[in-house]
This record gives sequence, C-alpha cells and structure tokens, in this order.
Amino acid sequence: MEGLKTDLLVMGGGGAGSRAAYEAKKAHPELKVHMAVAGNYGSSGSTNLMASESLGINAPFNFMGDGDSPDVYYQDMLETGGGLSDPSLCRIIADEACDRISELIGLGVKFDAEKGKIIQRKLSGCAKARSLTCGGATGREIVRVLKKCLIGLGVEILENIRVLDLVKDDNGRVRGAVAVTGGKPVLIEAKAVILAGGGAGKIFRQSVNPPTLEGDGWCMAYRAGARLINMEFFQIGPAVFHPPILFIIHSHMWRLKPRLTNALGKEFLASHCPAGVDPGEVLDLKAMSYPFSVRTASMYLDIALFKEIAAGRGTASGGLYFDVTHVGKKTLLKRAPITYGTLKQAGADLAKEPIEIGMAVQNFNGGIFIDRNGYTGVEGLYAAGEISGGPHGADRPGGNNLIDTQVFGYRAGRAAAEFVSSGDFKPFKPPRAEAFTFEPLSPEDKRLIAESALLYSSHLSVVRTKQGLREILDFADAHRNNQSVLVRNRLLMGTILTTAALVREESRGTHYREDFPASDGAWIKRIVISRGRDGDPCVEGKEQPSNRL
Repeated sequence: MEGLKTDLLVMGGGGAGSRAAYEAKKAHPELKVHMAVAGNYGSSGSTNLMASESLGINAPFNFMGDGDSPDVYYQDMLETGGGLSDPSLCRIIADEACDRISELIGLGVKFDAEKGKIIQRKLSGCAKARSLTCGGATGREIVRVLKKCLIGLGVEILENIRVLDLVKDDNGRVRGAVAVTGGKPVLIEAKAVILAGGGAGKIFRQSVNPPTLEGDGWCMAYRAGARLINMEFFQIGPAVFHPPILFIIHSHMWRLKPRLTNALGKEFLASHCPAGVDPGEVLDLKAMSYPFSVRTASMYLDIALFKEIAAGRGTASGGLYFDVTHVGKKTLLKRAPITYGTLKQAGADLAKEPIEIGMAVQNFNGGIFIDRNGYTGVEGLYAAGEISGGPHGADRPGGNNLIDTQVFGYRAGRAAAEFVSSGDFKPFKPPRAEAFTFEPLSPEDKRLIAESALLYSSHLSVVRTKQGLREILDFADAHRNNQSVLVRNRLLMGTILTTAALVREESRGTHYREDFPASDGAWIKRIVISRGRDGDPCVEGKEQPSNRL
C-alpha cells in the first residue's frame, strides 16, 4: 500500500478544512500539514457550490444600524435551535464571528457593498440583518482566499483522494487514515486528524450537494469511537429538479407569488393547508424560511410539495411546476439575476416557461459531538464545519453554517496543531495492505445504492413515520454484510439518521413526525448516538442497537 507521512491531516477542502489547515500551519509553521480533498481543491465540496441567489455568512457587526449585537445573535441561535443547540458553542460563535470575518476581509475577501459600505441582509431565524454575502459565491470566495494563503504557508494539498477510514495505534489514538485514489489504497500516517468533509446529502435521491458528500467522515468517526449528536435534524428545501442542476429556490423567488401546479395542471397548495391557514400567508412565510421547519406555517408548502410527488402527481422528472412567467423578465433580472441567469444558461427561461421543483436535502445540523475546540473525545481526532455537531439544534439561523466553518475551523486547526506540537508520538505499526481493500461498485452495489437513496428520500426527509423509518432499518439490516465499503457507509448513515428520527417521538424544527405532529417539552434533550459493542448504533442511555428498536 502506497503511503506518506505528515504531522497533521485535514480531511476536506471547504470552508472548515481550509480555515483549519491555514490556522494550524500559521500557529505552528514547523509542522507538516496535508489537506486531503475528494475532488479538485477550490471547486469541489459544498462550500464551493454556487446553488442559490445568495449565500450568507453571519456576524453581528450591526453595519445596517438595526441594533444587532453578539447577545442578540446568541439569543437567535438558542431560539431557532429549539432548545437543542449547545449554549456554550453558540456563545463562542456569537462572540467570535466578527473577528473571524474581519480576518477574512483582511486576507482579501470582498463582501457585497454599496458606496464602500458592506451590506448585511436579514435571513431566516435572524432578528437582525447580519448576513454578509459575495452573491451566490460567498463560500467559493472564502475558499479561494484561504487557498492562496495556506499554500503560501506551505500546506500540501492532496487532490482527488477519498479518505475512507481512520487508523489508530494500540493505545486508541488516531494516527492517520486510509484513503483511495485512482482505485488504489493509500496510507496517510499522521499525529492527528481534523475531519471537515461535510455532510451526507448524496445518500438521498434528491439533494443539492456535490457527489463527494456521502457521510464517509461520520462513518469513520463513528467506527473510531466518536459520538454523534442531533443527527435527526437536517435541512431540506425546495430545489430545481428540471432543468437538472443543483440550485435551490430561495426566499426572493417566493416573494414573486409563483403559481404551483402538479402534472395534472392543478394548483395544490390550498388542499394541503389546514383549516384557518391561508395559502397566501404560507407563501409569504416561505420567503423568510428556506428549509422545511415546523417553526412556522411555511411548513405546509414543503409538505404539499412532498406529498404531491409521493402521491404520483409529479412530472417525469419527479417534480412539480413552479411558474413565475407573470412577473416578466425585467423584474426577474432586477430581483433574482443569479437565479434567472443560472436557469437560462441551463436551458430554462423563467420569464417564458415554468421550471420543475421538489424537495431536496441541503445541509445537516447534527454531527460529531465536539467541544469548544473541535475535539471529538477520541485522542488525536478533531472536527469542524458541517461534519461536527452541537452549534446547531433542531433548526438554525440562515447564514450560520458558513460562520460555523470559520469559527470552529479556526479553533480546531489551532487546537490540533498544539496537540501535535506538544505531544509524544512513538512509532506505531500501521495496517497491512490486505487489511484494506477497495473494489469498484458492482451492478448489485449500484442497485442497492439507488434503492437506499429512494428509501431515504421517501421516509427520512420531509414526512417521517414509525412505519417508514422501520422500513429503512429493515433494509439496512438485510444488506449489512455487503462487501463494498461505499455501500456499507451509506447503509450505516441511513441507520444512524433513522435511529435518531425514530427515537424522537415529537416534531421539532426540521424533524417532522406525522405520527407525533406536536412539539413536546419532554423532548428538549439531545439524542446522542455511539457505536455499540456489536457495532450497531446505540442511543445514549439505551442498550439496544437501532435495528432492534
């Protein structure tokens, strides 16, 4: 097995991984730092994806003079989190966001401004205007600037390499990882590892995630002994199904009062709204709530989209018609230029024809249980960004995912570098080549992946029930002996997410149990999952593994 040695390995080349690698090398220039990126650095990963009109990053600068402050920001995080976000981690974000953004500005990030003054916008879950943007390319611009800086410091980049498992020594300390590149396994020996590889949107049939986000980081952390928290909470929202591009339908588009029809040509929103709920009000509320959440009546629009498609009234692309032709090209160019231009380039003119939309997974709120410095509880293992859990609860303010990457990427990078710099690392015996095998997916593997993706989208996305969730667990249990690590990871991810969703018998934030539609104060507690003695996921406080819940 080919191999290399480094001091610190960072898995992931998005906002969190880039910040972590930059800060680690900056704090301890003497260390050898490598970054493993599943694709091409600067263009792969969710941070680099341009999938909306604007992508925000939060910081309470109060540039708009509306009274924003770290204290107001902190309260917003606690309120939108539904009692399940970690107050200590939220406090860190509130207090340090401005410093981290100011540093990015100093490095060269140019946020949207008018007359030389940076603009801040108000997003869902925010009481004040605190989101800074670079149009829809905010994440990509942050990575572009950090990439230039970290390469200048001497961080070494490994591109098109997929990390699939962690390596531990006899004392249980993480000492590197096994990856695959060009179909061949590679051993990367390291004194510490920072996981920053994002979430698992691509295990679902519909998502607005790039192809590398399949939950590999969560699976390897779980096998290494890390705990996972709030895994039942992830963001799902309206996205374009046809033309086939990765793009979400954000707030500005709902303000245009679109006409929504199914494949039969019938408008359907009103039929999914309970008595006393006005469909017009639902559309208005959707303009300030992109992801599905039971916090507001905008939830009925998302449920309507989901149920119409589930009932077989969707288009051949599996979507529903979204029509704003009544608005006109001039208004579209003024109010949604990026959306209009992106779709026009993909072959659809919003001013002349409807597009097809549906519900797609976007972002995960839960993840690896971390402390204030990104430490996972497993010696030598740190995490930051979407892969980590704690800063976000049942829901989160729009714009908080990107700032999470900068605040905890900064902390995890520095903490891991300090750990490596001050530690005593004795030689250890790495695994032999035959201990890790990687084979291309067989036709049967591909069939299982497609079937699992459909199950997850059908039973683990917008509407969840005990019966549907158990179908997922039964499917995963029936195929648990599959030999492909890629298939096993997808089945493990489905089992972990489903376990958390099945245990939480209430509806809260982005988690909607149709059989338990109300929020219950008794469930203001976090569900923590770890690896049981037989390898199956166990819920903290319970002995039985998930497939026997």
